[in-house]
Amino acid sequence: MDKHYQEIVDEVFGSYYPHRTLRTLFDLHSSEWNETTVEEKLGILKRILSSNKISLSKLIVGYKHFYTKELSNKGHAVDSIQDALVILLQNAI
Repeated sequence: MDKHYQEIVDEVFGSYYPHRTLRTLFDLHSSEWNETTVEEKLGILKRILSSNKISLSKLIVGYKHFYTKELSNKGHAVDSIQDALVILLQNAI
């Protein structure tokens, strides 16, 4: 069984990393998104992906599963993933 995406984030950044839920990266409407710069977001994403512990697609699948299945009352946290990725990509190129 694959590890929970938050376990992988903890492995990369240390236990209970403040942005371990990754709403910072994927939820445009969250306080976590608003409290970090695009540069910080890109740094977080780059560090996770460069660890080679998880692919971007599996990271997104894990994030979606967490917010739609494990926390059934937080489904809105996945509504803006595509828009968030567009913003990050536009700022990365």
